[in-house]
Amino acid sequence: MIRSPLRPSPPRAPLGWAAAGLVLLQACGSGGSPAPSAPPPPGPPVANCAPAPTSTRTVSVKDAPYGAKGDGLTDDTAALQKALDAMVGTGGTVSVPAGTYLVDAVTSLHLRSGQTLSLASGAVLKAIPNGSSNYTILRISGVSNVNVVGGTLLGDRAAHTGTSGEQGMGMRITGSAQRIAVVGVTARECWGDGFTIGGASDVTLCSVTADHNRRQGLSITSGSRIVVKDSTFTNSRGTIPEDGLDIEPNSGETVDTVLVTGCVFSNNAGDGVENGVPTAYTGLAFIRNVVIEGNTMSGNGVNTLHSGPRSGIEVSNTSGHILRNNVIQGNAGYGIYLRDGVTGTTVTRNTVTQNTLNGILEYRSSGNTITDNTLSGNGVPP
Repeated sequence: MIRSPLRPSPPRAPLGWAAAGLVLLQACGSGGSPAPSAPPPPGPPVANCAPAPTSTRTVSVKDAPYGAKGDGLTDDTAALQKALDAMVGTGGTVSVPAGTYLVDAVTSLHLRSGQTLSLASGAVLKAIPNGSSNYTILRISGVSNVNVVGGTLLGDRAAHTGTSGEQGMGMRITGSAQRIAVVGVTARECWGDGFTIGGASDVTLCSVTADHNRRQGLSITSGSRIVVKDSTFTNSRGTIPEDGLDIEPNSGETVDTVLVTGCVFSNNAGDGVENGVPTAYTGLAFIRNVVIEGNTMSGNGVNTLHSGPRSGIEVSNTSGHILRNNVIQGNAGYGIYLRDGVTGTTVTRNTVTQNTLNGILEYRSSGNTITDNTLSGNGVPP
């Protein structure tokens, strides 16, 4: 993933417009990707928030022959991986009792197809401090029918021995992984993202928490039929984009059919949610059919590393999305920002209040439907 390009500085609106909190600023030559000529988008994917193992077989990582300690002192990587390997394709469960299990995140723990990893509420998979610019505590790659339930993935942010890079992840779901459910997992203090999805399909994140990760809470760079539900993304800060959720494909990649609902995005230094194609990838990367509905975005954009203001929700250089029934308040920038070639996007029934700049700003974009939003107390100009 590349870092998002610098935001343009749109002209300020006349007083009469800003009082309502809605500003429409349009210009020719936006460079945005045109809306694709395609059938109507599919309905939202269905969340699998209660995944069940397909077998009653269970092993505990502390039992023989695995022998994980969970004492916060022992490197448990090999023991944990041995238990995961023993359950390949069984449909059974690898159980992790409460404890702190040190993990070599440069090596990573690799989940296998057809298994459930169930972590007790007090179970922590903790990255052993390292200097690598690229690590992953829990890797789900090229596999299918995998569930991860509970527990905490704890990065090495405070003890990281390197100074460069931004790819230290809590969980990475990649490599054409399919039918993956992640429920009730916390990822915090990672050198990069708490969670990353790239090139995976039929992925559900339910009731997850990402807190104080350095780059963002969750990145989606490619994939299809992804649900993010009833989850919390807070305090992302340290290297841009610093978003709660960043949907941002690289060149040659597509993100298709995403539902984000019932989530909280708060106190991130970047956007609460950023959904955009970098200008350099116009016509080379695509985002289709993203629905952002029934979420809360508050307190984002404070002390951002970006040169320009941030937003509760930002959409850029992409078409055909829905922003509906969200509460967007107290962000240190715009409430909702549609910029640079956004078309065919519906913004409706959102409550947008007390944001430092405009409540809703449409800049160098057109052909969007913006209706029935409640706007008050937004501050440009005062």
